[in-house]
Amino acid sequence: EAAETDDADAAADGSTEPVETVTGIGPAYGGRLAEYGIETVGELAAADAADVAEGIDVSESRVSDWVERANDAS
Repeated sequence: EAAETDDADAAADGSTEPVETVTGIGPAYGGRLAEYGIETVGELAAADAADVAEGIDVSESRVSDWVERANDAS
């Protein structure tokens, strides 16, 4: 039963795939996102682009594109 709950939580949170699976995010940006606390597509999809952009020193428009792609994927 616990496994079913974990699966349901993962589905509710979005994709558990690594952020590097999002087009435009490679190892360097993936590392910055991980340092900021975003490691999965679901976490990125739920993130605020302006906050993330400021936190990882990347343009807000670039992060907005990532968040949009993450939402499409999750």
